[in-house]
Amino acid sequence: MANQSNGSASQKMAKLVVAEEKEDGNYGFRQKIVPLDDVEEELEEAKKLT
Repeated sequence: MANQSNGSASQKMAKLVVAEEKEDGNYGFRQKIVPLDDVEEELEEAKKLT
């Protein structure tokens, strides 16, 4: 990750990858980068969609 020199506070982020099996047996992937504090909430939301 590149250093940011604009003076803003750094925030830890997490990359979530969700795999979904399609009707033809292949898998599709969705990914999203979220603040670390929001990971649990995003996982619960992803479970509802699958």
